[in-house]
Amino acid sequence: MLNLGQGSDCLNRIKRALTFFEKARANGRGVTVTEVARVIASPRSHKSNASAGIKAHSMWGDPYEVCNRSEYWTPLPLAYELEAVWIYGVADLVRFLNGAPVEVVELKHYKSLDRYAVAQASIYAWLIAKLFETLPKTFVLTGWNGKSYTGRVEVKCSVQEIEEKIREALVKISRRATRLNSLKT
Repeated sequence: MLNLGQGSDCLNRIKRALTFFEKARANGRGVTVTEVARVIASPRSHKSNASAGIKAHSMWGDPYEVCNRSEYWTPLPLAYELEAVWIYGVADLVRFLNGAPVEVVELKHYKSLDRYAVAQASIYAWLIAKLFETLPKTFVLTGWNGKSYTGRVEVKCSVQEIEEKIREALVKISRRATRLNSLKT
């Protein structure tokens, strides 16, 4: 595993991640991880309200602290440009050891694992791999209530595999946008 250390390399990578995230949000050619995951997995409704999900995700952290502590967990804004399209989102939790991301966790308040959660977690792992040059272990926690969870599943993915799925999703998103634009004119 790449050891980023707790020095300037760690700080530079965190700054790069945050800068890319802001560029992606401001760019007209950006899509969120949620949008890409929906195309990959066609999510189903979990028959719950949005407030349950928002409550379960009310966590805070300081991304710069990953460079100051031997172990630190934090939500992390991530973005990467692929074929002139920015893919961006905030990973629920990323665990850093000695400045290196070793785990990414997608939190779901609902109890059943679905393809959508797996797709989201995989995309966040891919973003981390692109930004930090290391693929973290990837997990989905289900039944998350803000303090505890009922299920934990490791998601196995490769950078190449998820990148291919992202490319396919971007093609579909682009076709939809083209169709919508042609309907407007």
